[in-house]
Amino acid sequence: MSGDQDEVRHAYGDNMGWRLKGYSKRRSGAPVSEREISRQQFLMIRPFFDAEDNPWLVDLNEVVPAIRPCIEHVLGPLDPDEDYYVTGHPLDWDKDPVQVARDVLDAKYPLARAAFLGGSVASGTYTANSDLDMIVIVDDLPGAFRETLRHRGWPVELFCHTIESFWDFVARDIEGRRPPLLNMCAEGFLMLDADGTGQRIRSEARARLDAGPPPATVTELEDRRYGTTDLLEDLIGARDEDERLFVAARLLTCAGELALVVQNRWLGHGKWLLRRLRDAKEDELVDSYRALVRGEGAERFIAVVEAVLVSAGGRMEAGYRRAAPQR
Repeated sequence: MSGDQDEVRHAYGDNMGWRLKGYSKRRSGAPVSEREISRQQFLMIRPFFDAEDNPWLVDLNEVVPAIRPCIEHVLGPLDPDEDYYVTGHPLDWDKDPVQVARDVLDAKYPLARAAFLGGSVASGTYTANSDLDMIVIVDDLPGAFRETLRHRGWPVELFCHTIESFWDFVARDIEGRRPPLLNMCAEGFLMLDADGTGQRIRSEARARLDAGPPPATVTELEDRRYGTTDLLEDLIGARDEDERLFVAARLLTCAGELALVVQNRWLGHGKWLLRRLRDAKEDELVDSYRALVRGEGAERFIAVVEAVLVSAGGRMEAGYRRAAPQR
């Protein structure tokens, strides 16, 4: 059960309330019964049902005799003359990021084919400073675009694409070894899937993410070795403490990326570079940099960067040459 709770924590947060509604099987109309259930009750019954397409509703019409005792043990007796549904509703509407993201879709892109919510909201680690990172797939866009806006007090980062533009951008991301779109689709929350497009994108994104980036070419590896070597020499020769800090910051990024390229892993900017390095077990690079910043000397950091260079084929200095691009 704990795995299911982890999986849905972003969509079924503490801000959600839950209602069990019963509808007459004999006639259509309003619910004939309705009562509140707890979040824990909802999490206990959810694994028995397919709620992926609409995580705010569980259709208890799917209750088969084999699982009925389990459901009634959690919810109490169910009237055989009623069809039951469990629906979610925000207790404090504007504080629920998933519901706010849904409202963005309803307001701006009601005819979207698919939409994903990624970032810290999707992972359940969001804070008061988090924004809503959304990918929206729409048929009739004149062109792909990125837009920043505010909705119900939340900052929103929209990445709007057609199917074609989405995969074009993914190809560029893969070539650059940075897969933000793939991450959002493979690991984020599929908010909308009007025609199966969302599931197809999610499956393909997961496959491409798992396949990893393309192997480094000789030219790329030499360029990265040269850049790292050059900065390392600047660090070794630095006599000004402030210069040393600035050079070391840049060297951390270059050496970190080189270490990841050697292992044929994805890259990332900012916090994502740190996460990639941790996943690759390159903690020593970060630890030695932290020691330098604390004033404990640059020797340890220099030694770790040297080791990264050795793993990539050694320093690249004399003999390095690149022709200027054609103009």
